[in-house]
Parts: sequence; structure tokens; C-alpha cells
Amino acid sequence: MNHYFSRNLSIEVMEKGYVEDAIGFGCIFCEKKVTKGRIYQVDGMLYEDWYYMEHHIKKEHGDVFDVLLASGKEHTGLTEQQSKLLRLIYQGKDDGEIQKELNIGSLSTIRNHRFVLRKKERQAKVMGALMSLLNKQMDSSREEESDRIEKPIEPSDEISRFFSEEDGRLKTYQLKEYEKEKVLSEIMGLFHYGKKYSESEINQVLGEIYEDYVLLRRELVDRGFLSRHHDGSQYHVVDPMEGEDMKMDSKKELKLKAKEEKPKSGVFQLVNKENGKVFVGSSPNLKSLNGLKFELNLGSHQNKGLQQDWKQYGEEAFTFEILELANEKDLLKRNKKKVLEDLKEKWITKLNPFGEKGYNRVKKEN
Repeated sequence: MNHYFSRNLSIEVMEKGYVEDAIGFGCIFCEKKVTKGRIYQVDGMLYEDWYYMEHHIKKEHGDVFDVLLASGKEHTGLTEQQSKLLRLIYQGKDDGEIQKELNIGSLSTIRNHRFVLRKKERQAKVMGALMSLLNKQMDSSREEESDRIEKPIEPSDEISRFFSEEDGRLKTYQLKEYEKEKVLSEIMGLFHYGKKYSESEINQVLGEIYEDYVLLRRELVDRGFLSRHHDGSQYHVVDPMEGEDMKMDSKKELKLKAKEEKPKSGVFQLVNKENGKVFVGSSPNLKSLNGLKFELNLGSHQNKGLQQDWKQYGEEAFTFEILELANEKDLLKRNKKKVLEDLKEKWITKLNPFGEKGYNRVKKEN
């Protein structure tokens, strides 16, 4: 059944059991449609459009009261006993008959039930008025702020291929520069101009659109879409006028960085400030250590000890430090993976990050 409670229907429509528009009438309990201006014949009887719809509801669904009541407590808010009582009252039963059918001990109990139902009716009216006022206020606020608040993300046809049709998430950020700018512009539709965001709020919003939210956050800042307070405590959407200058500068800066900076390979350590334990690792690109943070925040790192402490103490308890960069000449002459393994072993031997001192695992000898 196309459940009518999932739609915003008026009390009048729910009482009738059908909606009306310029074309015709539609049953709210099923998909039945009736065209206006037509005469319908049933069992030798002729029915006007609206009367035929009422005939359909009565024949196929029964009394509207019974249909609504049968929708259950989730929709009516009534207990099973209250539903039975309401049905008997609707059928015209007096208190004595109700007492007998429901096996209720005294008439005062029935009167109490009636009082509770009337109370629910009054509460429903007040709630309806509150929600009506709330919706009007929200509509008014949206109209006032429409010029300065970004719309929710709706990717244009040109870049929609980068977003999943199922959940709207970004498929990849391995894009060309001009594509990144357009994708980030779309993502900015998730943020409101004039609002202050904490880093955790930024992460939460971006995490819903892409798994590596740290990368997106950095890109939005570097490219002048978001502005970050010097201590990283607050973010805000950059003013459009200010943003154009920032974006021009950031583009020049990114191009210079791309020319000047090559990925740095080497060894790093992750230090737990709470207990002094160390994790030594290596990476062909030390700039991409955010991937390690993301893995730990996701709870999927293979080192159980490190993962457990990360969860217990939080990201703020750890510091990242580069121990040594790989020699570029060695990287040209030898296998990069082997160079990093040797460099990592050198620092593991030096720091001995095992047991109470660290998180690294002791290699098993063959």
C-alpha cells in the first residue's frame, strides 16, 4: 500500500480518503485515479467522477474511519485498548455495551478512557498549530536568507558523473585541476555563508560526501573556498569578493608548489603524548599521511595496539614527526620499496618501539 501517512495530507483529505487536483481524484489508500468530467458505470449504475471515487473507497477499503484506525499505534498514537474503545464509540455503542464488550470492570474506567481521548484530541490540535507556525517561520527564514545561503548540493550535469547516483557521494578526487575546482564549488553548497564551523563539524559534513574528508577540508582551505582561524578552531565560508582574490592567489601558489615540490619519501614516527609510545612507519609520500589518520579515525588500522590507543586517547594525543627523508640518489639507483624498508629498520633498531615503548611488532625470524 502507498502509505498515506508518508504524505503531508490535510485532515479534510484524510477524512474523505482521496485528493483532488485539476485533472481528477486520487485515492490516498491505493493508486486508483479518477478523471474529472467522466461518468463511470458500475453494475448498471452511473456515477459522477467524485461519487465514483467514494464508491471505490467504500468497496475496496471500507469505512475511512476503520482504515485510519487500523494503521496502528505508530500513526494514531493509540493503544490497542483505546483503538477498540474508539471503534465501539464510532459504532454508536453506549457505555454499558462498551463495558460488556471490552470486559471493563466499571463505568468510571470507560469515562476515564473518554477523557484521555479528548485530551489527545486537544493535544493533537495544539501540536498541529505549533507545526504550522514552525513551518511558516522556517519558510520565512529561508526566503530572507535565500540570497546569502548556498543551496544543498545538486551536481550539475557536467560534473554529475563524479558523484554517485545512489547516495550523492563523491566517487573520486583523482581529477584534473579544472574538475577539482568545479567539484569543490558544488561541495560548498553543503555549507552556509555567515555560519561559523568547528573542525569536527566540517569533518562531519565532508565525511558524508567523501571518505577522505581531511583531504577535502585541506583543499577547500588551500583553494580559498573556506577560511580557517589561525589556531584551527573555526572555519567559515569565504566572502565571494574576498574569495576570488584568494582563489587566484591559491591557484598560483598551487602551481608553484607543484613545480617546486616533489613527493618526499621517508620514515616517520607517530608519538602518543599520553604514554610516550611510538609507532615507526615509512611512506613514499610523506605528504599523504592524512590517509593514515583517516584509517585510524575509521577504526580499520591493522595495528591493534595503536588503533586501541587512538580510540582511547583521540587524535589530539598523537603527534607526527618526520624522522628521515630518503636520499634521492638512492631512490634513483635502488628499488624505492627496499630503500624505505632499510631506512625504517634503521630507525626501528635505534628507537626500539616495542612492548611498553612502542606499537611496532617484532618480526618473526624464519
